[in-house]
Amino acid sequence: IKKLFTYLNDLRKHILKKYVYTINHKRIAINYLYFSMVTGLSGAALATMIRLELAHPGSPFFKGDSLRYLQVVTAHGLIMVFFVVVPILFGGFANFLIPYHVGSKDVAYPRLNSIGFWIQPCGYILLAKIGFLRPQFWRYYDKTSFSFPFLEKMKYN
Repeated sequence: IKKLFTYLNDLRKHILKKYVYTINHKRIAINYLYFSMVTGLSGAALATMIRLELAHPGSPFFKGDSLRYLQVVTAHGLIMVFFVVVPILFGGFANFLIPYHVGSKDVAYPRLNSIGFWIQPCGYILLAKIGFLRPQFWRYYDKTSFSFPFLEKMKYN
């Protein structure tokens, strides 16, 4: 059993060195694609919650709370644009295709490329934490982006 733990520890170190601490543009592109798949699943879960609310108003997710619904709609939009589409197009495909089209073996600033990837999960974590807060003062739509005490009781349609 000691050999098994030694093997697993060596495998963990190898994976960390290969994918987490890398400055290779192809591996960073793979990291972007994996990250986009994971955040795409969370965006799809939010889309499912939105569709269930629209199909059956007063569903157990929102319980008639329109502010929570608007918060989920905003989070869904921000996740799908900034954490799914943009990382796939600019991070994933650009790290694969642009060095080949230009004819270079690597990107110009590999450490900056790596830092640019690791900013994405940090931003996603901050956006996901907002989803657990009380739904007030952050909605993307102009008509509902302000909050007054007498408006919190009203239902938006």
